[in-house]
Amino acid sequence: MADSSVPPTVAPYIAYENPAKAIEWLVNTFGFTRLGVFDDGQGNVYHAELKIGDHGLIMINPANGDLRLGEPRALGAATAGTFLRVETDTEVDALHERAVAGGAEILLAPESKPHDSYEFTCQDPQGHVWTIATYRTALG
Repeated sequence: MADSSVPPTVAPYIAYENPAKAIEWLVNTFGFTRLGVFDDGQGNVYHAELKIGDHGLIMINPANGDLRLGEPRALGAATAGTFLRVETDTEVDALHERAVAGGAEILLAPESKPHDSYEFTCQDPQGHVWTIATYRTALG
């Protein structure tokens, strides 16, 4: 069994217009867990780390000119998507239902793909693109 205390090698920074709302949405919709949420004392989140599963980690920040991090609504497009692998088709369907209920725009409905994956793609309420999939091909 893998050691879940070891940080992942790669963890995306994702810039949100409203990090606090994004954190709530990600926790309630996809099941992320808060590892750390840091604010300026006035409720403005300037950094957060969210975990999912044993090795999934994302970092949430506000849009930041110094780091050249923008958020999709201001840019007019997402510049990357985030992939979340789950074990079963049932999990994909359940997360699809939660995404719809949480206000996500479904870009690609759940379907089986030729590369041995059952998946859907959505845009979260602040414009970031997420693909939720079983993606069994790479697991051999």
